Amino acid sequence: MSNTNLDLDFDSCPSLAPFLGYMGVAIAIVAANVGAASGTAKAGVGIMQSGIRSPELIWRNLIPVVMAGVNGIYGLITSIILVGAISS
Repeated sequence: MSNTNLDLDFDSCPSLAPFLGYMGVAIAIVAANVGAASGTAKAGVGIMQSGIRSPELIWRNLIPVVMAGVNGIYGLITSIILVGAISS
């Protein structure tokens, strides 16, 4: 077995790397929140349609709206973790 040395040389890291890291964080936030917004909109339409057909099921149909909001929060948490991992 070979003994590999995993010492990273951060001097050879390009100066563009932190910019790309922060762009990835921004894309994570935007994508998660756009997905949460579209999920909330589609679930809202479904709640309105089911409210017309069977009003007793409205509370059960709120679960997708809550899960879409959780998706947005998950994107925020992911971006916070990614920001902590970026070192310039």
